[in-house]
Amino acid sequence: MIHPTPRLRFAPSPTGPLHLGGARTAMYNWAAARALGGTFLLRIEDTDQARSSDASLQIILAGLRWLGIDWDEGPEKGGAFGPYFQMQRLHLYRQAADELLARGHAYHCYCTPAEIEAGRKELEAQKAGFTGYNRRCRALSADQRAAFEREGRRPNVRFRMPDARAMKIHDLILGDVEVNTRDFDDWVMLRPDGVPLYNFACVVDDIGMKITHVVRGNEHFQNGIKQRLLFEALGHECPLYAHIPLILNKDGKKLSKRDADTNMLDYRDKGFAAEAVFNYIALLGWGFSGDRDVFTRDEMVAVFKIGGIGKSGAKFDEEKLRWMCGEYVRRWSPADLVARSRPWLEAPVTSAQFSPQAARLHALAAAGLELPPVPAHTFQFQAAWLQNVLACYQERVAILSELPGKLPWLFQQAPTLDAAAQKNLAKEPAAKDWLRGFADVLAAGNAPPSYRPWLPELDKADVRKGADAAVVLPSKKDAPEPVCAFDTPAQIEAQCRAFVERLGIKFGNFVHPLRAALTATDKGPGLFDVVFLLGKETCIERLRAAAL
Repeated sequence: MIHPTPRLRFAPSPTGPLHLGGARTAMYNWAAARALGGTFLLRIEDTDQARSSDASLQIILAGLRWLGIDWDEGPEKGGAFGPYFQMQRLHLYRQAADELLARGHAYHCYCTPAEIEAGRKELEAQKAGFTGYNRRCRALSADQRAAFEREGRRPNVRFRMPDARAMKIHDLILGDVEVNTRDFDDWVMLRPDGVPLYNFACVVDDIGMKITHVVRGNEHFQNGIKQRLLFEALGHECPLYAHIPLILNKDGKKLSKRDADTNMLDYRDKGFAAEAVFNYIALLGWGFSGDRDVFTRDEMVAVFKIGGIGKSGAKFDEEKLRWMCGEYVRRWSPADLVARSRPWLEAPVTSAQFSPQAARLHALAAAGLELPPVPAHTFQFQAAWLQNVLACYQERVAILSELPGKLPWLFQQAPTLDAAAQKNLAKEPAAKDWLRGFADVLAAGNAPPSYRPWLPELDKADVRKGADAAVVLPSKKDAPEPVCAFDTPAQIEAQCRAFVERLGIKFGNFVHPLRAALTATDKGPGLFDVVFLLGKETCIERLRAAAL
């Protein structure tokens, strides 16, 4: 046994952001470790010194944290099996290489790139069927090695692959697979500068960190053959391997940057719910149950098995991801919705909170118009009103960055009518008279007073006198009528219908110009929820202004 406790790892290279495939790999290893009662560690494969950066590392760590993937050992945590950065482990790779050289499982290769290429072309011309490295240095004598050394050549260390060895290997997902080593090159393990290549470093690290299971992308299956032989050569037991299928686009082709965001934090900055993104990614190759697609992290851990991951490629569909985000948004409490939406609604957003992209998203409407931010004092003093506002859109949005573009009518003193609103106002010749008349109805009624975000001096005053605490929006037809000191949306609707009946017109003919006058658009919450939210004074002002 490698270790009595299951130990799994995620080993990203800090050369770019945490992308979709990497996030899924991390998630499955994390879930397996938690399900097995084991340890999940994070190892940083930073041997590509030209491309590795601390900035990329921090983005990866932030992406994992956002998804709710925590690690037991690794960066910022430490652990008994570190260091957890490969560039801090170079002496371990040198020791392992020396051991393999001494046992005859590896050899020094002095070939230049030009000589290697010439050897390949010679094999191609011979139609040998194998066109890798021609193994020119495999059996060098001591004198030949010394001659190369005198020339100033510094050798790579190559692994000596067994000749035409048939192997039957077992993969936790793919099952039993037969391979033959004649199809594999004598691959480079260690460069002259002591920096290891992927397969070598991976095995030395997995041995040193006592990894018991390796869950990773199917593109690493061939690497797994090389690594199994290296474990054997070093005299160590091989972990259990599980190679998961590729993520595909909707057309069944390999996923590209055109099909999905490459940085998981882009989903965060666009307002996708982290739980929904986690939930959706988990389903790209694994199924929770036959009748449920929405589940929590804890529910996933309770039933997760590596063997439950499918063999076929999973198709990524951003529309389904958006649908799933909407499912989560609708499950939040009004207070939770306000708290989660705040970074997209309130200005300014600092770079410490979200990226500049997020600031642009919450600052611009879909039409490219600047949006009025929700003032900080609204969050502080008018929390019940703001909860009702956002609750009216809870069924209408999937991602939080969609909210700002829906709210200008509430946060501008005189919002500009869009084309649809102008059309609805102009459709009925008598509409202005109707609007003027309904303003008089509201003036005589008891609609709640207006909260006006553009007048911050009103914030601390209890201008709504409990109306927002008494009436929970969006209003529902079958809900009991709330006890409120002011007219409720249902009572305002009754007043409106009585007014329309007195005019002798169709109710449907009136509601379109009414909504246009109040909201400057043709879409939004229930019309009488709109009246309740805007309040008496603002509604009267807008109706009379539209009637001019």
